[in-house]
This record gives sequence, C-alpha cells and structure tokens, in this order.
Amino acid sequence: MLSFSEIAALKNLIKTQSGIALHFHDVCPRPYFTLDKTDFITQSIIDTFLSAKQYYAVYSSDGLHFTIERNHSC
Repeated sequence: MLSFSEIAALKNLIKTQSGIALHFHDVCPRPYFTLDKTDFITQSIIDTFLSAKQYYAVYSSDGLHFTIERNHSC
C-alpha cells in the first residue's frame, strides 16, 4: 500500500492537474479511494502515478471508487 506521503502527493497531483478531489478511506479490511467525479484524464493520472510505484488501480464500474493492487511481476 502507498505511504501517507505518497497518498498526499497523489491527491495533490490530481487536484492540480484535473481539479478533482481524491478521498482516501483507511478502513478494514481494505483501504480504498473515492473521487468526486472522474474522467479519462484523471484515471490516466492515477494509473501513471501508481505504475511508477509498481501498483495499479482496480476501479468500480462507475470509476468513482478504486482500490490499489501490487503488480504481480514485482
């Protein structure tokens, strides 16, 4: 899972590049993220950020919720 500083960096990146707020929910059994709204650009920002850290997002059908998984090749 991402560190709190990495989560803060991702939140800031999304806010500055797309103007969309990202929310982190630290709950058991699995933390997750929500977006106020989403689009292709926002998902690309998330995917690029996570890929650089060897993670990927698993999005809900509406794209407003996602969890993070570790790349299997790591």
